[in-house]
Amino acid sequence: MTDTPRPRRKRLSRPVHWALDGLGAALFATGAVGVVTPGLPTTVFWIGAVMCFLKTRPHAVRPLLRTPIVGPAIRWYLRWRPFGGSKKRR
Repeated sequence: MTDTPRPRRKRLSRPVHWALDGLGAALFATGAVGVVTPGLPTTVFWIGAVMCFLKTRPHAVRPLLRTPIVGPAIRWYLRWRPFGGSKKRR
Protein backbone atom coordinates (compact mmCIF):
# COMPACT_ATOMS: atom_id res chain seq x y z
CA MET A 1 0.00 0.00 0.00
CA THR A 2 1.13 3.50 -0.67
CA ASP A 3 0.69 6.22 1.87
CA THR A 4 -0.95 9.07 0.03
CA PRO A 5 -1.48 12.27 1.97
CA ARG A 6 -5.05 13.06 2.91
CA PRO A 7 -6.61 16.05 1.23
CA ARG A 8 -6.96 19.04 3.54
CA ARG A 9 -10.37 19.59 5.03
CA LYS A 10 -12.31 22.63 4.01
CA ARG A 11 -12.48 25.23 6.77
CA LEU A 12 -15.84 25.73 8.41
CA SER A 13 -17.57 29.07 8.05
CA ARG A 14 -17.95 31.16 11.20
CA PRO A 15 -21.70 30.52 11.65
CA VAL A 16 -21.19 26.76 11.27
CA HIS A 17 -18.24 26.87 13.68
CA TRP A 18 -20.30 28.76 16.26
CA ALA A 19 -23.29 26.46 15.77
CA LEU A 20 -21.16 23.35 16.32
CA ASP A 21 -19.52 24.94 19.37
CA GLY A 22 -22.89 25.87 20.83
CA LEU A 23 -24.38 22.45 20.14
CA GLY A 24 -21.33 20.73 21.60
CA ALA A 25 -21.48 22.87 24.72
CA ALA A 26 -25.21 22.21 25.15
CA LEU A 27 -24.72 18.47 24.71
CA PHE A 28 -21.83 18.46 27.17
CA ALA A 29 -23.84 20.40 29.75
CA THR A 30 -26.82 18.07 29.36
CA GLY A 31 -24.51 15.08 29.84
CA ALA A 32 -23.02 16.72 32.94
CA VAL A 33 -26.51 17.07 34.38
CA GLY A 34 -27.00 13.39 33.57
CA VAL A 35 -24.11 12.51 35.89
CA VAL A 36 -26.13 13.55 38.93
CA THR A 37 -29.68 12.96 37.64
CA PRO A 38 -30.91 9.38 37.78
CA GLY A 39 -32.37 8.14 34.51
CA LEU A 40 -30.72 10.76 32.30
CA PRO A 41 -27.93 9.25 30.20
CA THR A 42 -24.52 10.84 30.09
CA THR A 43 -22.63 8.88 27.45
CA VAL A 44 -25.02 9.62 24.59
CA PHE A 45 -24.81 13.36 25.11
CA TRP A 46 -21.04 13.33 25.54
CA ILE A 47 -20.63 11.31 22.33
CA GLY A 48 -22.60 14.02 20.52
CA ALA A 49 -20.45 16.70 22.12
CA VAL A 50 -17.28 14.90 21.03
CA MET A 51 -18.59 14.66 17.47
CA CYS A 52 -19.19 18.43 17.45
CA PHE A 53 -15.90 19.33 19.13
CA LEU A 54 -13.84 17.12 16.83
CA LYS A 55 -14.74 19.50 14.00
CA THR A 56 -14.16 22.74 15.88
CA ARG A 57 -11.92 22.13 18.92
CA PRO A 58 -10.06 18.82 18.75
CA HIS A 59 -7.94 19.76 21.78
CA ALA A 60 -11.08 19.92 23.94
CA VAL A 61 -11.88 16.26 23.25
CA ARG A 62 -8.88 14.80 25.12
CA PRO A 63 -10.30 15.34 28.67
CA LEU A 64 -13.54 13.62 27.68
CA LEU A 65 -11.69 10.65 26.27
CA ARG A 66 -9.69 10.32 29.51
CA THR A 67 -12.81 10.12 31.69
CA PRO A 68 -12.59 6.67 33.32
CA ILE A 69 -16.21 5.53 32.94
CA VAL A 70 -17.40 7.32 29.80
CA GLY A 71 -14.10 7.61 27.92
CA PRO A 72 -13.88 3.97 26.76
CA ALA A 73 -17.46 4.07 25.43
CA ILE A 74 -16.74 7.24 23.46
CA ARG A 75 -13.52 5.78 22.03
CA TRP A 76 -15.36 2.60 21.04
CA TYR A 77 -18.02 4.64 19.26
CA LEU A 78 -15.45 6.72 17.38
CA ARG A 79 -13.65 3.56 16.22
CA TRP A 80 -16.91 2.09 14.96
CA ARG A 81 -16.69 1.36 11.24
CA PRO A 82 -19.25 3.91 9.83
CA PHE A 83 -17.22 6.73 11.40
CA GLY A 84 -13.87 5.81 9.96
CA GLY A 85 -12.82 2.86 12.10
CA SER A 86 -10.74 0.26 10.38
CA LYS A 87 -11.67 -3.32 9.62
CA LYS A 88 -10.70 -5.93 12.14
CA ARG A 89 -7.51 -7.68 11.16
CA ARG A 90 -7.62 -11.44 11.13
